[in-house]
Amino acid sequence: MGKILYKIKRILKTILLIFKIAKKVYKTGGYSLINVSSINYGKILQGKKILVTGGSSGIGLSIAKKCLKEGATVLITGRNEIKLKNVVKTINNPLLNMLVWDISQIVIGKEKIKEAKELLGGEIDILVNNAGIINNLDFPDVTEELWDKTYSINSKGTFFLTQLLCRQWIKEDGIGLKKIINISSQGGFVGATYPYRMTKWDIAGLTQGLGIKLAPLGIIVNGIAPGVISTSMQKKCLEQKENVYSSINPINRYALPQEIAELAIFLMSNSSNFIVGQTIVCDGGYSLK
Repeated sequence: MGKILYKIKRILKTILLIFKIAKKVYKTGGYSLINVSSINYGKILQGKKILVTGGSSGIGLSIAKKCLKEGATVLITGRNEIKLKNVVKTINNPLLNMLVWDISQIVIGKEKIKEAKELLGGEIDILVNNAGIINNLDFPDVTEELWDKTYSINSKGTFFLTQLLCRQWIKEDGIGLKKIINISSQGGFVGATYPYRMTKWDIAGLTQGLGIKLAPLGIIVNGIAPGVISTSMQKKCLEQKENVYSSINPINRYALPQEIAELAIFLMSNSSNFIVGQTIVCDGGYSLK
């Protein structure tokens, strides 16, 4: 009798699982799981001091975590002090620091870079330009206020922070190889009719232009263009939880921020020093359609 009850329970659990999956398939159009493999490079970033803008969540946070695993000292920035403090408290790693910094406030850039260096304990080796905001209000309904707000962070803030830091790098002698990783978007490689995508075109162009201009000076610039990623910017993905199904790209799923972090670490390392001014599209084939 006991064995029969056990089998019945297993069958009921299986039926319940099938029902849950069927419900998710009905809501999203499909069902897919993913397990991201993490490459252990053996502290490949040991001793590096890395600044990650927009590092309190999503892609920026995943990059910061991976940098820590590879031995780097990391400073994450953002506008929300509470979020930053929670991240630092949760990770609880002495190599992680935080700095409240709205990069759209150009006038405080020099002061903030000075603070960043103090928190990192020395010169910045790698800049990850990840800070950005999104609003999908599209043409012909875009307002000037929305345009200015989006551009002030995604494009203008990124440009002037990069310019200020590079100016300081260039003035220094014997500072060694420096790197910049710009986070663009698949939206920077397809048609754009709203500010977010247009700023990502800016970032892709900036990456190419700075790549040519700065490589002879010992500063290597590259970028990553993520597709649909499970972050707070893509709340629908978060609502799907473990189901990563998406019908918008050829491999029928969205990505996790850890996948972008894996690529970012490679670009930060000396294994990629012959790659210059390139933006690697990581979008499951969306931009090829």
